[in-house]
Amino acid sequence: GMIWSECKEIWEEGPREYVVHLWNLLDFGMLSIFVASFTARFMAFLKATEAQQYVDQYVQDDDLSNVTLPPEVAYFTYARNKWLPSDPQIISEGLYAIAVVLSFSRIAYILPANESFGPLQISLGRTVKDIFKFMVIFIMVFLAFMIGMFNLYSYYLGAKYNPAFTTVEESFKTLFWSIFGLSEVISVVLKYDHKFIENIGYVLYGVYNVTMVVVLLNMLIAMINNSYQEIE
Repeated sequence: GMIWSECKEIWEEGPREYVVHLWNLLDFGMLSIFVASFTARFMAFLKATEAQQYVDQYVQDDDLSNVTLPPEVAYFTYARNKWLPSDPQIISEGLYAIAVVLSFSRIAYILPANESFGPLQISLGRTVKDIFKFMVIFIMVFLAFMIGMFNLYSYYLGAKYNPAFTTVEESFKTLFWSIFGLSEVISVVLKYDHKFIENIGYVLYGVYNVTMVVVLLNMLIAMINNSYQEIE
């Protein structure tokens, strides 16, 4: 029903007018993710049905542990911890979780009608624009330190107390979560007695935290506060 409603809206307003409103894009994205989730789950159901049909047709023994099954059929007897990362059921569950979060955002449709929540709702949209402006500077600083710390510690894989900065992925995760205070100083400590590298790591990590947490985040808060005061 919701998909049919969106199709009618696209037909009546036209695609160009439809995409101008961000709420329409939110609805379209939410419904697309729901459809993708249900499609992936249906694919998993079809594959499992095919495996069950093979068992019903060719296997006489009720205990499947005593039977040698083809790999594509035996796969459906495995516990979840042995499933492939690309299993349609796993993908379906992940997409469904995202879609459920987006679906609750539809409550925001009615908030502007309330005198208390209306300004908050409108300022939230303005805040998102401020964040996008802020992200330009944020990404520049973030990439600079991420690449720098990776170049510094990439040669010490296995020689650190944790894998932080030894790969690009670990560098990203460590620096991102350090913004919220969820990374430790031990991330820059080496097991070797290479004090020069370690001291540079301390300095870069300290400068990064001061720049991000003290300067840039407070700048973002000031931008958001200014936007809210204008709307209020």
